[in-house]
Amino acid sequence: MREIEIKARVADKQALVAKLKEVGVHLGEPKTQHDVVFCKPGQQDYEPGSIWLRIRTENGRKVTWTMKVDTGRKLDSIEHEVDVSDGEILEKMLLQLGNECYSDLTKTRQKGRVGEIEICLDTVEGLGTYVEAEKMCADDADYATVAAELWKFLNKLGVTKADQETLGYDVLLKRA
Repeated sequence: MREIEIKARVADKQALVAKLKEVGVHLGEPKTQHDVVFCKPGQQDYEPGSIWLRIRTENGRKVTWTMKVDTGRKLDSIEHEVDVSDGEILEKMLLQLGNECYSDLTKTRQKGRVGEIEICLDTVEGLGTYVEAEKMCADDADYATVAAELWKFLNKLGVTKADQETLGYDVLLKRA
């Protein structure tokens, strides 16, 4: 599957939550996500074909391992996920396979859905608050068409391209 997402900075979280309610999006309970991202030594951000491996621990219990393969466009990747029972052992395995830790971040996330679009409201430690609109698509989906659909929805919330953030949280944190 391919994940295409649009991300934007949020200046007024309460106003955005009110807009989401107005358009019928119910946000779930806040969840804390601790993400540790691994890559090959010297790997460049958004290099086409580069592989990023993430261990996400949610609320200190549920552990998910994600592999993202970059398409060369920011926030557009082929994605595979699987639940794992032990994130610490997985981390040791990834390091022994020659990967290095790229980033380590914690965020609070609330999710909602409108049709096939997932909405994530994230407060990232050290970075601030963001909204993401994302859609899981076939690997050959047309990026421009999906991105236009996501922007159409975000515009209803008062989010504009002036608020857009094109980098992943891990990249933003690394550059901060």
